[in-house]
Amino acid sequence: MKTLCAVGRTPISRSLWLVFAFFTALVMIGAGQAQDCPQCAASAAPPDPPLPTGLWLLTTQVNEVNLLFIAAHKGTSISDLSRDDISVLDDNKPPAAVLGFRTENELALRVGVAIDTSSSLTSRFRFEQAAASAFFHQVLNRPEDLGFVMGFENYATVTQDFVADPNLLSQGVQRLKVGGGTALYDAVRTACKKMVHREEHDTVARVLVVLSDGQNNAGEGTLARAIDAAQEADVIVYTISTNYARPGDPDWDSAHAGNSNLHKLAEESGGRMLTPNSPSDVAKAFAKIGEELRSRYSVSYKPAAFTPDGRYRKIKIEARKMGQKLEIRARKGYYARSASSLSADPSIAADSATLASR
Repeated sequence: MKTLCAVGRTPISRSLWLVFAFFTALVMIGAGQAQDCPQCAASAAPPDPPLPTGLWLLTTQVNEVNLLFIAAHKGTSISDLSRDDISVLDDNKPPAAVLGFRTENELALRVGVAIDTSSSLTSRFRFEQAAASAFFHQVLNRPEDLGFVMGFENYATVTQDFVADPNLLSQGVQRLKVGGGTALYDAVRTACKKMVHREEHDTVARVLVVLSDGQNNAGEGTLARAIDAAQEADVIVYTISTNYARPGDPDWDSAHAGNSNLHKLAEESGGRMLTPNSPSDVAKAFAKIGEELRSRYSVSYKPAAFTPDGRYRKIKIEARKMGQKLEIRARKGYYARSASSLSADPSIAADSATLASR
């Protein structure tokens, strides 16, 4: 009996082992197939990381607009406005609610200087380099202020990335080399993307100073796309014209056309165009910009009847002080895009970081 039992247990144990091995193989094969299955991998993948805080989006859940602006009277910045001195229209309607108003003279700066290095600037380039270097020493006077240097001809080239040290930025300016065409609009879009893709942990003022003749003759960008990029990234663009021709000069027509481009680019983004009389006056233009950068205000509000339909919504700010209407420089509008529309459209996600909101 013992022998029979022993003999009888052997085939039963072997059968159980075979069944166990069979099911184990099935499980292992299934696991391998799950790893190779795109659908399974997608469902098991971790959620996308949150957007960096510097990439602000106007969404259906958080539809707050934060807008920086400068007020001036006869060219002089006004630094003592109150909430009662201003009015805002968004899409021709008063805001549903004004959430905040404050002066931003201590707001951290993110300043990019984009210098046209095309062949047409050879004779006056040293004046521009000296002025840009002095500008960084003027405006970057706190550890939280950062700047970068970009040169552009047929392509844009960053010679010094974001840094707080004006001396390093000056060295970046000196590394610029002259030659090539003028891809102005591509350079503006590249600089705006660079600013908005930088992660920030608090509100900052993004400013781009462009030194050029405005005569775009290279690249794929257009003026409209450059303006769009600046508005969506909430970058204030100041332009300094290097056209020194006057009416009646042989180059006046092209100079006038270039200045028109520079004016539109600055005006639509909330900045201004400056027109030095000579290369030696470029430093004064940079100094004027430096003065304005410490005289800013911020107003935040919820727009009335907001829908994330991708439509362009115009912004209009008016201010009065002592009965006098003030000059206001601010972004002219924004695109009401939701976060989902940005993620669904690669071109928007790559080229745009829509409007600041929290």
